[in-house]
Amino acid sequence: MRVDRVLAIAKKNLRSLRHDRRTVGFLVLMPLLMITIFGYTFGGNVKNVNVYVVNLDQAPANESVSAAIITYLQTRDTLHIARIYTTADGVAFATEKVKDADIWASIVFNETFTEDVTKASLDASGQPAMIGLTIDGTNPNIVSSVSNELLMAIRAVLGQRAFIAPILVVPDLVYGKDARFIDFFAPGVMGLAAMMVTFMLSIISFVHERSTSTLDRLLSTPVTEGEIVAGYALAFGLVGLVQSCVIITAAILLFNVMIVGNVLLALLVIFILGVGNQGLGFLLSSIAKNEFQAIQFLPLILFPSILLSGVFWPIEAVPTLLRPVSYFIPLTYAVEGMRSVMIRGWSVDGIWPELLILTAFAIAMLVLSMYGLKRRK
Repeated sequence: MRVDRVLAIAKKNLRSLRHDRRTVGFLVLMPLLMITIFGYTFGGNVKNVNVYVVNLDQAPANESVSAAIITYLQTRDTLHIARIYTTADGVAFATEKVKDADIWASIVFNETFTEDVTKASLDASGQPAMIGLTIDGTNPNIVSSVSNELLMAIRAVLGQRAFIAPILVVPDLVYGKDARFIDFFAPGVMGLAAMMVTFMLSIISFVHERSTSTLDRLLSTPVTEGEIVAGYALAFGLVGLVQSCVIITAAILLFNVMIVGNVLLALLVIFILGVGNQGLGFLLSSIAKNEFQAIQFLPLILFPSILLSGVFWPIEAVPTLLRPVSYFIPLTYAVEGMRSVMIRGWSVDGIWPELLILTAFAIAMLVLSMYGLKRRK
């Protein structure tokens, strides 16, 4: 082995990189983007969880333990107390909001809460005071954060009042009463797998067919641009669908994953997501000159989707600075839709906003892809 030849080949490769500004930018900016997203996401805590509070406590304001707990919760950013009710009607209304997934939880203090705390402080063998907690159990991280925040507030208030009284938080899970972490995890993995496969296959396949002139030969036939795009969308959408069927079958057989709703509806969500990502891959492939440049788009799309769409942890755990980005990622709506079907047991009536957004995304990507093909023709 001659060192001068090795150095000559290395010099040639580095010189080729110098003339490819997109690759140089990818090599410099992508690691920066990855460490930034990873650092902010993994360092984030659950914040601004929407809850309602129903305070029926009849104690005077200056003596009310419930009022002190509520005040403490409002000074922190874990829970966002959207409304406070003081009548019995608020209990049913807040519970209904939890069932509709408009809020994560409702916290209820009964009429004799402060009195119960006082009695329990004088008689350790007496009944503890109760805090009712009705909570959406589809996300274990949210359930844990809300419960821990309540316990922290109780400890802070009781410490300030210089007595120890047992207060019991009684959680009532509206959904996912028997759910495990894998039940929360599986819908996200299904959506992520479908997105990765359809996007990667489409962008690499289109670039390859363009470089081998296969796409040009197709465009020279009577086949229309819309037919080409629709054919690819159907093929790659079905590929993502088959992969999701494999995942969900394995999840049921091996891990007994919870599926309360219609599994076909969950697969429909995945199919629409796959079609949209196929269109996105086709669109981005028009920018790439070769397969190597096409691969550079993969981490740009995949990493934000993996970290910011709620696949592994709730959107509420995403830092406030990055959270708006989550709502521009299609996978966010696919994951939420599938969890609503599989864990909450919702039908089309419950997930129509997610279906509408995913369908709009798919149509937009397919239309832009057809426009790109017409320009090329």
